[in-house]
Amino acid sequence: TNILFDQGIKLICIEHEFGLFLGQEAEFISFLSNLNKAQIAIVVTFHTVLPAPDRTLLDHVYRIAYHCSQIIVMTQGPANILTDIYKILPNKITVIEHGTHLAPAVDKNAILEKYSLLGNKILSTFGLLGPSKSIETTLYALPAIIAQHPNVKFLILGMTHPNLLRSNGEAYRNQLEAIVNQYDISDHVRFVNEFLSTEELLAYLSITDVYLFTSKDPLQAVSGTFSYALSSGCPIVSTPIPHVKEVLKEDMGTIIDFEDSDQLAARSE
Repeated sequence: TNILFDQGIKLICIEHEFGLFLGQEAEFISFLSNLNKAQIAIVVTFHTVLPAPDRTLLDHVYRIAYHCSQIIVMTQGPANILTDIYKILPNKITVIEHGTHLAPAVDKNAILEKYSLLGNKILSTFGLLGPSKSIETTLYALPAIIAQHPNVKFLILGMTHPNLLRSNGEAYRNQLEAIVNQYDISDHVRFVNEFLSTEELLAYLSITDVYLFTSKDPLQAVSGTFSYALSSGCPIVSTPIPHVKEVLKEDMGTIIDFEDSDQLAARSE
């Protein structure tokens, strides 16, 4: 590639997720090797660090680390896994916590009025929709929550993940809508099927009474959506991914088991 011949480039930062390089692992290592030959330093941010790798994955991650000047992870848990299991030297690993945006002071009632939500207690979740988010965990809990709080409204913010959209269309969203119809809770659920700007997202978070993070993937190392909700001051009900277990304190929210709608209903009451 042309960057190998640009003498002005001294450092390249790579955001790494295994799915981005699926089937091209050898080519990725070759790319890193060529950067080394061009004396370009490499910093890789691992968004996922799997705790029980097979021999192939162990070797692949070790080879990535070999070519890097530094590896960045976003919580201490993945850093420990890299040193303890992948045997990567601690001085090659830096923990930089997941970033977020400053949440501006706003007129909450004005935003509730803008979105026709005045008088409602707001539950919300956001991000690119897909089965791993387990939105149905909340939908199954909603009837019990509504019985206690008849003015509750659950906002499902975000479009379907583009990769899922290409392979399965709107099958997952249709499944969620079928659950809404089955439980007759359409007056209490709103799908906002849009890619929200940062300004719009922060506005929705500013009116959120409880943020729901229901990922069912125990290997999801970190979550940007969780970080955004936390920095916006939202009380959070969450499943126990490593990021949440490390960061969420008792005065910030509560943790429920994966796919446990009964626990979610009890916590949200």
